[in-house]
Amino acid sequence: MKKIPLGLFKYSCCAGCQFQFFFFQEHVLETLGAVDILYCKMGTSGGVKEGPFEVALIEGAITESWQVDELKRIREVSRFLIPIGSCAVNGGIPAIKDIYPEIEVEKRVYQDLSVIHSVKAHPIDEYVRVDGYVRGCPMGERDLLELLTSLLLNTKPSFPEYCVCVECKLKGTICLLIAEGKPCMGPVTNAGCGALCPSHGRACYGCWGPVCDANAPALAKKFEQLGLVPDDIVRKFTQFASPRIEFRKGAEMYE
Repeated sequence: MKKIPLGLFKYSCCAGCQFQFFFFQEHVLETLGAVDILYCKMGTSGGVKEGPFEVALIEGAITESWQVDELKRIREVSRFLIPIGSCAVNGGIPAIKDIYPEIEVEKRVYQDLSVIHSVKAHPIDEYVRVDGYVRGCPMGERDLLELLTSLLLNTKPSFPEYCVCVECKLKGTICLLIAEGKPCMGPVTNAGCGALCPSHGRACYGCWGPVCDANAPALAKKFEQLGLVPDDIVRKFTQFASPRIEFRKGAEMYE
């Protein structure tokens, strides 16, 4: 079988999704063995950055103008382009800065701003057409395996399109929001993690980003009833997906 030519590119993030990619090889060698990694800065020296690629996996949010230019070139030479992880899919942790003026954020970090050319953090699909999403912080093994297996079989991948609450019910996990009054983001967060945090008694953080039909204002009002102050409610909805309108609706009520 001819191997799938793949490129793995990194922008503004912690590189956790690339580490996950290599870690997953211990579990899905049969699938990943059918992939020919032409470019991966963390995994190889050199590589074919120009393509063409059957699939390009993009990690990290866009925070500089040169990244936009490179991303558009990658899109031109890739049959499929898939953002992986919360930073690429939703803006992620880098996008926390988006709620402040960019110049204010720069001054907090740098003394000399003359060499800084940053922009507000945005997910990949703000700039180019994408062909799917592999969510998670870091990305989930199930969705990566589903994506690559579907490419090999020439079928459409199936990703969860429902909230984390469904996963809690499937696992028999008691609702932390209702039963214990914990500020859980599960009702508005896309599933795929297996309700990892609620299964261990921790409220969902929303790291997989918003589900498509999220009712953020209703959940924000619930958080207020639980006693959260406005600043804490804003943080809940801007921690992992600040640019997404589905979460912005919850934050903007208290900004």
